[in-house]
Amino acid sequence: MLKDLLKQTRSIRRYDESKRIDRSTLMDTVESVRYCPSAANLQRVRIAIIDDYKSGEVFDTLSFAAYLRPWVRPDVGQRPVAYLVLMTKAEPDTNLAIDCGIVAEALALSAREKGIGYCMFRSFNAENLTRVIGKEGYNPVLVISLGYPGEEVVIETATDSLRYYRDEDSVHHVPKLALEDIIL
Repeated sequence: MLKDLLKQTRSIRRYDESKRIDRSTLMDTVESVRYCPSAANLQRVRIAIIDDYKSGEVFDTLSFAAYLRPWVRPDVGQRPVAYLVLMTKAEPDTNLAIDCGIVAEALALSAREKGIGYCMFRSFNAENLTRVIGKEGYNPVLVISLGYPGEEVVIETATDSLRYYRDEDSVHHVPKLALEDIIL
């Protein structure tokens, strides 16, 4: 059921780095975006797949989980094993932002359906990331890290804060608004 899949589709920040994602699985995940809607059917989003020696260089361009300070980033053995970088030649506009959101969620759902965890990043060094990817004329818009989850994530109903946090057992908690708080 879609609602069950959405409940499992959480940002993962610690992965099991010993488990690789084969290229055919990554390609199948990316293929899901071919069927996504886009403004005026322009399909302006392109995706760079990074699952090789450049993964470490992509990792170095990212900033992780501001709410979890003083923790800065995953340790060796807990890092993503692949990245999908949403890129475009177009100038940013409202429709492009919406298109990127649609593509990103399709990728997240497709990955999660395969048991793969993900985390979306808008906090990255764009100049360094562009250099690592090496696709002239394309600008990175969003980075999605991928790997098999190496942490437990629990959804809970928000009471006083929407800040995610880790408890003393390193379980990651994600507060979500109650249904009655969403409906106007």
